[in-house]
Amino acid sequence: MSSARPSLAIVIHTEEEFDWNGGFFRSNNQVTHGKKLTEFCEKLIAVGAKITFALDYAFVDSTEGQKVIAYFKEHHYNQVEFATHLHPWVNPPFTENNGGKDEVDNDKSYPGNLIKELEYQKLKALTEKITDLCDTPPKTYLAGRYGIGDNTNDILQKLGYKIDVSISPFTDFSHQQGPDFSAFNNDVTIKNGVINWPHTTAILSALGLITKYFNKEPSKFEQWQKRPFSKLLMKLLRVKRQRLSPEGFALSDLKKITNTQLTLGQESFIFSFHSPSVQAGLTPYVKTPAEEAAFFQTTLDYINWFQQSCNGQTTLIKENSMEECRHV
Repeated sequence: MSSARPSLAIVIHTEEEFDWNGGFFRSNNQVTHGKKLTEFCEKLIAVGAKITFALDYAFVDSTEGQKVIAYFKEHHYNQVEFATHLHPWVNPPFTENNGGKDEVDNDKSYPGNLIKELEYQKLKALTEKITDLCDTPPKTYLAGRYGIGDNTNDILQKLGYKIDVSISPFTDFSHQQGPDFSAFNNDVTIKNGVINWPHTTAILSALGLITKYFNKEPSKFEQWQKRPFSKLLMKLLRVKRQRLSPEGFALSDLKKITNTQLTLGQESFIFSFHSPSVQAGLTPYVKTPAEEAAFFQTTLDYINWFQQSCNGQTTLIKENSMEECRHV
């Protein structure tokens, strides 16, 4: 590992509220958590955080969403970045017709599954909307449901994007018609001029050698889970995959993830969550006021710990030089 200070990018999937288990509907475009999100982020910035808002169309098209954007443009312009987050089911144009249904089929909820022209037109519409509201074109992209596809890289280049943060390491979504990231670890790569910075994910184990093995051979993690003997061995060795996120993970988990990845030489981290989680009852991760308070405290404590105990610094996605990129 180099002598550079580790950096932490806080990426918020900034989006509408919907039933996570209830399908994908164009009419599910309500945003009621704008005030809570503003208050939440104001407190994070007060302890030194910088925040990348990955904005989807429903959020930027809502009254509350526009108030959030206007507030941070006025008060914290240098501490925030406005990026894009494509939820195709609420993002125009809706030229695929879909039989006139309000519900969008599961496979079409992944932007990378759309035909190239439609994926391009939807991201173009979102890019232009954010540019108009934020006075600067976004350079960072996050696909809804991490759903990049074969055409995404070309589209990002055409629309002027520099960084994509859609990769979810060690994870295969193909069983639900999504992308397969099982061959990816947390390495930052560059493809045709677009930097790919994965959402930080760690494979933890009671045995450090196992952690190193899966980091070097990420596809083996999914393979081991599908074989009875190796699956039992993983259980005995307490092997688990964890995301650097306050959604479903305690502060102790977040520290273990970070320390594990620092030991492996990782220097640039992404800490992420969904914007509706700041308000109780809007996501499965935060159901009660008590869970809402705990969610905020975990987030605040982790950011403080990263800065103080890891000698880390917070950064915007667009600010990171990504010197550790490798070409693919």
